[in-house]
Amino acid sequence: MEPNCNKDQLITEDLIRVSNVFELHTITDKIDDLPINESQSMDKEHHYWKAFLGITMGLLSGASLAIYDTFALLCIKIGYSPSQVILVKSLMMMAITIPLLVYKKINIVSLRRQDTLLNIAKSICEIAGSLLFYYGMSNIGVGDASSIAAGTTPIFTPLFACIFIQETFKFHNCVSVVTNVIGIVLISHPNFIFDTDTNAPPLGYVYALLAGILLAIGAVCSRAMSHGLSLIVVVFYNGLCGTIIMLILVYPTSNDRIYTLIPECPIAIAYLVGVVAFFVAFLYSFNRSLQLQSAGKTTILFNINIVTGFVADAIVFHKHIVDLEIIGSALVILSSIIVFVTTCFEMKHRVGEETNLLEKPK
Repeated sequence: MEPNCNKDQLITEDLIRVSNVFELHTITDKIDDLPINESQSMDKEHHYWKAFLGITMGLLSGASLAIYDTFALLCIKIGYSPSQVILVKSLMMMAITIPLLVYKKINIVSLRRQDTLLNIAKSICEIAGSLLFYYGMSNIGVGDASSIAAGTTPIFTPLFACIFIQETFKFHNCVSVVTNVIGIVLISHPNFIFDTDTNAPPLGYVYALLAGILLAIGAVCSRAMSHGLSLIVVVFYNGLCGTIIMLILVYPTSNDRIYTLIPECPIAIAYLVGVVAFFVAFLYSFNRSLQLQSAGKTTILFNINIVTGFVADAIVFHKHIVDLEIIGSALVILSSIIVFVTTCFEMKHRVGEETNLLEKPK
């Protein structure tokens, strides 16, 4: 009797397994069938959220960079050299990112070779661009340096992106770039356009031009990186490369040591903290925006930093505001609105195409 009992028990267990399998299949089929409209709705929300986040991060990167530049200028006015400011910033960025890399268990050595090379190239371009911008600013003034560097970036970025990573650049993008550049010129009112008697050294203009081109190259490098690459890695490499380069340049380009100015001006500590905080915010938001949308769009939105810098000049440095600057600010904001509107239309068109493909009868 025992063998028969065991046999009956085995048959019962098999029947239970079979019924469970059919139950699972039934549940799975219901789950797969029901959310077709829901999944389309979720995809649509995802596309729009991605576009909104990309635009927001682009604008935030520009605002963060403008505030960073303000703190950096305050440090330079105290007596720090540009290389000292960048060295402090780079060291602090490494101090922030190394614990995060350990916590997230990110192994720098195991990264793809392409991502490593792109990170190094991007970091070198950004650091060299910052140095050239500051030295250009000391030679030709803030207005000229800002207008040349900021005006160069949205022109060269889509050009390099089209050549190296095959990004498309449409007519409405050209309208945004032209509007943006005109606004920048009106805000900065550079002497080489509005004042024919300028005696500024030509090398200063070369510095500012190269700063804009280097930032454009850095943006394309970031855009070419792996999509899932952690931004902690990007910030770390910027700090690492900045530390190495500035340790070489800081002594021949600086008159005083970093710590000697702090007793004379304790507020320098707050300025340096502001430099680090807002540069990290810029670096994160700028690269996050590049992960979500084209390099050309990001650099146009990023130029909101000229408007933010204009407001900072008026509040912090008590700069007198003229009508041309207000018109220029409006044009830069208009270029950002054009990017926002065209992005929404592109998202709507893309979602419509995907919906039509899903609903197309087999």
